[in-house]
Amino acid sequence: MRCARVFALAAACAAGAGCAQLAELVDTTKAHVKMIEGLRQFDAGNHEAAAKTLSTALRMKLSKRDRATTHKHLAFIHCTAGRERACREEFRRALAADPAMKLDAAEAGHPVWGPTFKSVSGSAAFGGSSTLGVALKQYEDGYYEESAKSLQEAIELGVPDKQRANAHKHLAFIHCASSRERECRDEFRKALAADPALDLAPAEAGHPVWGPIFRSLKPGK
Repeated sequence: MRCARVFALAAACAAGAGCAQLAELVDTTKAHVKMIEGLRQFDAGNHEAAAKTLSTALRMKLSKRDRATTHKHLAFIHCTAGRERACREEFRRALAADPAMKLDAAEAGHPVWGPTFKSVSGSAAFGGSSTLGVALKQYEDGYYEESAKSLQEAIELGVPDKQRANAHKHLAFIHCASSRERECRDEFRKALAADPALDLAPAEAGHPVWGPIFRSLKPGK
């Protein structure tokens, strides 16, 4: 199918049209071929070479679905090597590229990466809300750096106002916990701009670091 499209666009380009589309398709086809090379290395058990090849493919113009597949297999490699945090990060990136991505039955049943993917993917809906669900799970699990990246991605994907406020609130928590008070205040301001009615839960409000900062910014507190 890809080759047929390349030939069709090549003919159109020769006729004076379709050159931009041809260039883009050629780039994505090259990236797809590189990904396939990495997947074959993975299937052959050569995980070190596969990781290098798949990482090279990610620097090329992969389609979103191919990008998700590539990150998924990098996650498999990290999980197999006992690098759980890196495994989670790659699964998170895979879901950001394709929120509808699922593991097939054999993959989901794997004793190492199956449970990890399940914990990362959660049960949230597709799109930005899915990414937010991943981010909040990462936060609860103590993966704050990964959570911050996912929270920012959810915001950029355009979640509804209340969810955006929740994302900014948790970014504020992360900044406050890392003694970045200015960034913490900025995120709380963004949260309140998205949802002026936002308030902290009792456990959150009682936190010795971000509780007072939030109260200083919330009108009427």
